[in-house]
Amino acid sequence: MRLLLFDPSSGASGDMIMASLLDLGADPDAVRKAVEAVGCGLDISRAEKHHIEAARVRVHARGKRYKTLAEARSILAAACLSPPALDQAIKIVEILAEAEGRVHGVAREEARFHEIGALDALADIAGSVAALDSLEADKVVVLPISVGSGTVIAAHGRLPVPAPAALEVLSASGLLWKGGPVEGELLTPTGAAILAGFADDVAAEYPLIRAEASGYGAGTKDLEIPNLLRAVIGEAKETEQTPRHPNNQDRVVQLETNVDDVTGEVLGSLLDLLMEEGALDVAIVPALMKKGRPASLVQVLARGEDADRLARIVMRETGSLGIRIFPSLHRFVAEREERVIAVEIGGRKFSVRAKVSSISDEVLQIKAEHDDCKRIARESGLSLREVARRAEERAWRDLG
Repeated sequence: MRLLLFDPSSGASGDMIMASLLDLGADPDAVRKAVEAVGCGLDISRAEKHHIEAARVRVHARGKRYKTLAEARSILAAACLSPPALDQAIKIVEILAEAEGRVHGVAREEARFHEIGALDALADIAGSVAALDSLEADKVVVLPISVGSGTVIAAHGRLPVPAPAALEVLSASGLLWKGGPVEGELLTPTGAAILAGFADDVAAEYPLIRAEASGYGAGTKDLEIPNLLRAVIGEAKETEQTPRHPNNQDRVVQLETNVDDVTGEVLGSLLDLLMEEGALDVAIVPALMKKGRPASLVQVLARGEDADRLARIVMRETGSLGIRIFPSLHRFVAEREERVIAVEIGGRKFSVRAKVSSISDEVLQIKAEHDDCKRIARESGLSLREVARRAEERAWRDLG
């Protein structure tokens, strides 16, 4: 697996992410075209931070701004990006809109961009997704982010670090972060959103990897530490000491949203549809929202590659304006096998499917298939519970 690692131990911003990927070997022509297509100019140069050579980019926004999510989407649509890269760019700007909306207590479509409303933020996003697209990494992992400390001057006055929008991105994405190691703002909202949009996984430390190349993206600050974002690409490896057990361990993502104006019939239909479309599990939980409004919390477990598609289904069916996606949750799962059990009732033999769950050689549970038990109960006159009990007891004896 070709693995791309971001090491934001000195923070991250949109221009640092773009520069680190260019230094790593991303296609500069593709990046320049993406930036220029949103109406900005791009200078690519070299810089040195604490004797470490790095790439530096400067975006010239020419004074233009955008205010709403709809405007941002429209600008990105003209950014000369491949369809997957465009989807990723729109996802990132939606992450920013969600964060701004939560800070100001409005829906993301109503959010107004402040510091991140300058066109260079969209250029950073377009250039970064074009750079990542050209590197063809199979998986992106983000290490813990250093956000700095103290306060920062913003449109709303002096605010604590991390800035409110950046903190909302961190909270919603599941990215790992910490304060320090110097005073000042090291993580911008745009940098946080790009890393959140890129991350397939988060890790507390470097995984086992055979590195092919490393790249450094220079920031604009002169600090006690190198103001650099490091990116590493290489082949992921597994240790013999920590073997994988594909039948017992996997990684999933969790999709989540709150809805307060959807009927039970719609939610029931949504549950069935999500399972048919490949969700691993769906739960709909009663909740109470602000001002005492009754609501429902929709939670979906899914494979990473299915997350965007299932999120769109939830939004389409419920009208939700945003889906929280928690990346790469570790899941320990039992091995599952379906067996057909022969059960004799009143001199007649019936076949019942049963799901057998186990870990290694230890059987954890046997569950008779509900539809089979329901059919047999109607034909035999026994209760549904009694049919299920007899089928499961027979299965345990057969396994004994």
